[in-house]
Amino acid sequence: MEIRKTYLEELKKKRAGMARGASERQELIQRFTDKINAERSGTKWKPATWGQVNGLVRHLKEQDLYWLFSQCEKSGSFSKKFFGVLKS
Repeated sequence: MEIRKTYLEELKKKRAGMARGASERQELIQRFTDKINAERSGTKWKPATWGQVNGLVRHLKEQDLYWLFSQCEKSGSFSKKFFGVLKS
């Protein structure tokens, strides 16, 4: 069975864009971190690190993280919703 050369090139391009060894959960936590830090820029708050966000959501399953992300995006302030939901 012969594999097209163009297919292999496309696959390499896709893999080059992804972080090596990053799981779906890690990518999702990175999205949380990026959104929180985007809101924090220009304020008195320091940027949140990946480890801090991971520590806050370590007890949540992936499905719950997706739900939380969608709820935070729907709200007016991503950070307020994120920390508010985790606080209660």
